[in-house]
Amino acid sequence: MWGYVLGGAAIFGLIVTLGAWLNGRMTRKIVIQHFERMEQYFERIEQYFERSDRRFEELNKEMNKRFEELLKRMDERFNELIKQHNELIRQHNQILKALTTQR
Repeated sequence: MWGYVLGGAAIFGLIVTLGAWLNGRMTRKIVIQHFERMEQYFERIEQYFERSDRRFEELNKEMNKRFEELLKRMDERFNELIKQHNELIRQHNQILKALTTQR
């Protein structure tokens, strides 16, 4: 009778071993596919970041150029305001001089 029990246990062990082996192979295949897909996603993300970096550099150059132009216009306008201010001070001094000499 122990022969039947041991024989049945051996067959059961073989079935479990075969099932585990097949399950391991299938799991390995699925995991490999998953990692291949993840690698593709990471490559796409890397390409996106590279495009974004290039576009950011282009925008940064453009913004720097615009900012320099703005600063140049502000300097020109500021210099013009200084000239106007100095002219007003000169006129004011002339008026004061004319008023003080009339007495």
